[in-house]
Amino acid sequence: MKDKSVDDNVLPVVKVHVWFEKDSGVYFGHGRYELLLLINELGSLKLAAEKMGISYRGAWGKIKKTEEVIGQPLIYKDNNKEGYKLTEFGRDFVAEFSSYYDDVTEYAGKRGLELLTKIKVL
Repeated sequence: MKDKSVDDNVLPVVKVHVWFEKDSGVYFGHGRYELLLLINELGSLKLAAEKMGISYRGAWGKIKKTEEVIGQPLIYKDNNKEGYKLTEFGRDFVAEFSSYYDDVTEYAGKRGLELLTKIKVL
């Protein structure tokens, strides 16, 4: 007997975690994407790290690892002031990753529903 507390009209949602890695490890994924968004919004790596619940050193290391692998700076300090801004490349990278992530999740959602329909779970 089905649990009546479950709403049969609600379709399941497919969740995906997408990241890029090399043999040396992860260099970009949704976490770093969110970190860059917060740096852009808050103008501060420290505040962005705090908001994500990670250490400043950890956040700095993640950014530097990505910059090292892709060979481009993502953030910079403006006139020796506190805080950071995204480079033009960093802004473009974030925008392209966002578009890519949206495409992947849209496809995964459609394909997931096809699968569930095919095996007659829906």
